[in-house]
Amino acid sequence: MRTLLTLLKNKDSFSKTLAMALFIGVMTILLVLNVQKSNDSALLSVGTFLGGIGNDLFLIISNLIIIVWAWRKRLKSVIKLTLFLDFLVWISVQGIKLLKIEPWYLRPNGGTGGFPSGHATHAFGMAFLLSLFFPRFSWLWYVCAVIISWSRVETAWHNGFQVAAGVILGVGLAWVLIAKWLTHPDAAIIKPKPIEQEQKAEVRHSYVAE
Repeated sequence: MRTLLTLLKNKDSFSKTLAMALFIGVMTILLVLNVQKSNDSALLSVGTFLGGIGNDLFLIISNLIIIVWAWRKRLKSVIKLTLFLDFLVWISVQGIKLLKIEPWYLRPNGGTGGFPSGHATHAFGMAFLLSLFFPRFSWLWYVCAVIISWSRVETAWHNGFQVAAGVILGVGLAWVLIAKWLTHPDAAIIKPKPIEQEQKAEVRHSYVAE
């Protein structure tokens, strides 16, 4: 908790984004580990939609938002970052599933390939990335990631542990890729202004006030 507070106090955009990802990730893990399939038909319908069409829409729209924004600002590195995250999530999840780690790879509905949850991995990875570039809507990105993760438990496609593993993997992959991208010149777009510039701006504002 102290680490999270330290990150939040840091003016660096990445530190704040990371702190939020870790905090919401932990809260989501606690949620999915403590809730069970409700057997309520209405909730099942909601969960089925969120885990199906809802998940697809979130991933498609989130990719388009970042790619179109980056294209307009001529940030090719951001486009590459987004597409590589998509690829890395897919290859990592599928690679782990092929290992068939017992007993975790068994799904609650009797199927196989349940470890880890690819939906949770991709949703949290994209929420992390979206929050870095569009922090004003961080609450929306993470609401989507959380309810998609919950839907996998409600529909019995995954148990809480499998979803928790997906959350950790998604945040971890995004963290590694973004940390590496921060060394690129394009990363200046999310970095705070130099202290000297901030001080000059404050001086100008004080003159206006006088």
